[in-house]
Amino acid sequence: MKWHAPSLQPSILALGAALAVAGCSTPPNEVMQFREGVLRATTYTLTQSYCDQRSQSPRWLGKAPAESGVLFRCE
Repeated sequence: MKWHAPSLQPSILALGAALAVAGCSTPPNEVMQFREGVLRATTYTLTQSYCDQRSQSPRWLGKAPAESGVLFRCE
């Protein structure tokens, strides 16, 4: 009698779908709105170039939760 392991493919597909629904599909180098008037970026360099494109300068507000980047606003 041979024993066959269950296929992991459905589990892997379910995990991928769960991550996409949870918002984990956001590119890590994207600037995104954190709350009204406050943006989040992964690096200080990204904040500088983001504000430069708008002819403004960044005002850093601190670290994002779980140290997932930096909070800032362009002024």
